[in-house]
Amino acid sequence: MSSEPQHSVLIVEDERIVALDLKQVLAEMGYDAFAIASSADEALRHASARCPDVVLMDIRIKGACDGIETATLLHDRFDVPVVYLTAHADAATLDRAKRTEPYGYLMKPVKPAELRNALEVAIYKHEVERRLRVREQWFATTLRSIADAVITVDLGGTITYLNPAAEALIGTTAAEALGRPAREVVRLAEPRSPASPLDEVLANRVPLVIGEATLADSERIIGDSAAPVMSEGEMVGAVMVFRDITQEKSLQRQLELADRLASLGTMAAGVAHEVNNPLAVVMGNATFVLEELRAVSLDGAASGRLAEAIAALVELESAAARIARIVGELRTFSRPAQVTTEATAIGPAVAWAVRSTSAAYGTRGRVTVQVDPGLRVQLDETRLGQVLVNLLLNAAQAIPAGPREREVVAISASGAGAEVLIEVRDVGSGMSAEVLAHIFEPFYTTKPIGVGTGLGLAICHGIVTAAGGRITAESSVGVGTTFRISLPAAQPHPAPVVASSAVPARSVRRGRILAVDDEPMILQAVRRVLREHDVVGLGDAREALALLDGGERYDVILSDMMMPHMTGMEFYEALLVRHPDAARRVVFLTGAALTTRVADFLAVIPNLALEKPIATAEFRALVEQLLTSVP
Repeated sequence: MSSEPQHSVLIVEDERIVALDLKQVLAEMGYDAFAIASSADEALRHASARCPDVVLMDIRIKGACDGIETATLLHDRFDVPVVYLTAHADAATLDRAKRTEPYGYLMKPVKPAELRNALEVAIYKHEVERRLRVREQWFATTLRSIADAVITVDLGGTITYLNPAAEALIGTTAAEALGRPAREVVRLAEPRSPASPLDEVLANRVPLVIGEATLADSERIIGDSAAPVMSEGEMVGAVMVFRDITQEKSLQRQLELADRLASLGTMAAGVAHEVNNPLAVVMGNATFVLEELRAVSLDGAASGRLAEAIAALVELESAAARIARIVGELRTFSRPAQVTTEATAIGPAVAWAVRSTSAAYGTRGRVTVQVDPGLRVQLDETRLGQVLVNLLLNAAQAIPAGPREREVVAISASGAGAEVLIEVRDVGSGMSAEVLAHIFEPFYTTKPIGVGTGLGLAICHGIVTAAGGRITAESSVGVGTTFRISLPAAQPHPAPVVASSAVPARSVRRGRILAVDDEPMILQAVRRVLREHDVVGLGDAREALALLDGGERYDVILSDMMMPHMTGMEFYEALLVRHPDAARRVVFLTGAALTTRVADFLAVIPNLALEKPIATAEFRALVEQLLTSVP
């Protein structure tokens, strides 16, 4: 006996003798003819109790349903193959039977060999179809589940399938898209041709890869590929697989911008350092010469040439101050941003920024303010003010001359949970999409030469990002621009009460100043600016240390940070060990190129650190303040 399991057969035959004869023949063939039914109800009852591998069905049976109707019920409910066994072969009966998709059609009386062949083919074909259906279901489920969008077309370019991801991405349902040309459903923006990628594949019969394209209707950026679908060497259609890469491209642009900012920050730090030293000399000497010439003009009548020289020096001093501001922006741009824990009230910061920029508006427009009370952000007041002033100045410059009441710049702030949203909206000239894409890049500006440096918005971007926030912009040409700043909210807390105490004014005495810098012109400029004091200038920190070791004492010690042989840090550390009192009197002068080690050093020591160039008046005032505080 064969060890293979017997295939079960349900016989549906209303002639009892014929049914028993079939059962005997099937048993001799090795089949398990486990039941005989003479009607549709009996057949369904037997199939419910035990689903057969195949049904041997007579077309003419008892009851309300004939064999063809019964076969349909069995196929729909139990997915069982049916082989018809009948004495009727007329065209109408055969046509009805074909519509039920039978697995065999045998004429009575049937020969055993024909019966065996029909049953084996039916069982085999049904199993193959079942496996194919399982694979199709698995494939369809996979396509429905994947995140990538999938669209298929036939040879005419008509859509035959699209998965849910494709529906969501192109904004249409499968019911609306099926049967339509792909070029009507999936349209790419220029400079692509009007034809869809699927049409190109059908025309050229080769795969097509598009790294980046934009959907015409939604402006979403997609990455896609399309390929022909082949069957036995013949093309039967095409498939397109694509996904939404809009956010990915946005993140990529942000990373590229961050890389450029980092590179330019390094360059800006170097430029600022190289400019600061000679600029300090220019500013100091310009002020000195201007003061001297004015003193001469006061002693006697100023000639025309002397007056012209004074005017030229005033212009030189103004130009040097402008260079200092540009260098200051470079310094701010290049300095590593530090996360601050200081909380700032939005209302006062906005009010200060509006007051500071009021002169820029004049008759161009007016500023309206709407700030929810009590809002505070986790960003120090100086940096927040810098951002707001920059945005308000940009808004003022974007407003054309016209009626003041019509041209409005609106600044608002509102709380949104853990974030505070600040908006600066103008009705100015606006920006094109091309300009808008570059506004946060350093040195990018649309202003005339000499008007802007292109660093303002880049600095704003760096400040806001370093504080854990976001800054974005929307703009339309001829409509206006809106900047949106989102910053972490700070919890409100009562302001500390600081007791004030009056300090009696003290007269400034002539002090002994030690200046240490490897730039001789810097030392000479310091001597001229502080000519009311006794200034000793040295170009080597080792020489300064030797003077102090020899017993010399100074009221104030001005030390550069970056010097050959002995740096300002090494000089200070030696003073802490050998002359602690002198170490407390050190004021550091930096050229803005701060390494991480220098920045950490300055952050932990109590001493003052000044960044070159220093305005003459401020420098003198600081020295006088230090002299009043030392015994």
